[in-house]
Amino acid sequence: MDIKIFACYHKAAQAIHSDIIRPLHVGKALSTTDLGFPGDDTGDNISARNPHYCELTATYWIWKNVQADVVGLFHYRRLLNLADTHTKVHKTDAASLAAHGLTAENIRSLLDRYDALLPHECTFDETIHEQYRRAHVASDIDTALAVIDEKYPHMSHAADAVIRNGSRMYGTNMLVAPKPLFDEYASWLFDILFEVERRVHASVHGRAAYQQRVYGFLSERLMGVFIAYKQQVDGLKFMTFPALCIEEDERKWNRYRFRFFRRKLLSALGLGKKRWQRQM
Repeated sequence: MDIKIFACYHKAAQAIHSDIIRPLHVGKALSTTDLGFPGDDTGDNISARNPHYCELTATYWIWKNVQADVVGLFHYRRLLNLADTHTKVHKTDAASLAAHGLTAENIRSLLDRYDALLPHECTFDETIHEQYRRAHVASDIDTALAVIDEKYPHMSHAADAVIRNGSRMYGTNMLVAPKPLFDEYASWLFDILFEVERRVHASVHGRAAYQQRVYGFLSERLMGVFIAYKQQVDGLKFMTFPALCIEEDERKWNRYRFRFFRRKLLSALGLGKKRWQRQM
């Protein structure tokens, strides 16, 4: 099983290299800095649209240009913690990655049982639709829902359940899956986002920089629609995991370790709670 997972970088940071994880410079077509590793600006790409698509320029690049049995997307400071241990890591050498389940053997084992590996869902005290309208440009999520209703009417019920009525979403756009499933998701996602872009493009460039990241924001909500539909129709099985954040600052790392081991001790004494629960 050939596994290729890409960690997205838009600036210099501790680069992750392993037999399955490699760094990818996103938005490289617009960058004036060479980070020293390949970018998303080769082959069929949308690298120049990174200010609006964020890490999705890597998703698109993987879809169109990478050949492997299993592919995935991580961030330069955020990975999937496939061992459910620490929530932070200081180094990204082979031993540290292995301690958190980020090995070819473990991923093969997981994908023998599950169709996809995803981050834990974020939960809000309001619907995803309400949260998006409050935090971002309200009309964008309505446009995306309209596009789903028009282009994928058979998935409108999933959009209703996840976005209009649900309160949970898979943030960060991280995903590890067999390439055919990854490609199916990417094809569906970009078909929707490109149509949304066509309809709202004129207004995006006049927004504050943060709100110009519209398609990255939308995709975090849309992933749940795809997963819910595939789960209902095709019996998709998946496992979710907490994020593993890279902490390069030595002092912050030491403070984190102290708190972590204190929680672990309290839990062993029956005075604390388990931090993570796996979900399916």
